[in-house]
Amino acid sequence: MLPMRLSSWMIRSYGMKILFVGCLLTTLSGCAVALLGVGAGAGAAGATYVMGKLEDEVDAPVPKVQRATVGALKSLELPVDKERGDKLAAELESETADQKKVWVSINSLTSSRSKIVIRVGLLGDEVRSRQILQAIRARL
Repeated sequence: MLPMRLSSWMIRSYGMKILFVGCLLTTLSGCAVALLGVGAGAGAAGATYVMGKLEDEVDAPVPKVQRATVGALKSLELPVDKERGDKLAAELESETADQKKVWVSINSLTSSRSKIVIRVGLLGDEVRSRQILQAIRARL
C-alpha cells in the first residue's frame, strides 16, 4: 500500500471546510454577535453586553464609582458580600435572592474615567446587569 501524501490543495481544502463548520456552529449557537463584538445597546448608552458581561465606561474616578456601586447594590436590596478597592481598581461581590452571584469590577482608565464590568450569574443576566448599571449611573 502506498503512503498518502497531502498536497497543499488538499490541506487548504480541509482548512476551509473546518473554518466553515466552525463559523456555522458559532452562528447556530447564537454567539456570532458576541464574536463580532456587537453588543446590545438598549438601556445605558455605550454599554455593551458580550459573553455574559455588561461593560461600560463612566466619567468618574474608581473610588467614586465604588461608592456609587455600594449605594446601587443596597438600593436594589443586594447585600455587599465582598468589597475591596484602591484608586486604580475595585471589586465587589453580591448575591441575588435566587442565589445568583453578582460581580462588579471597576478599573481606572484615567484619573477621571473608569471602566465598569458587571456579571450576574455564571452565564450572565443582561436584564439584571443593566438594572445594576442604571442604579450605579444614577448615583454618579
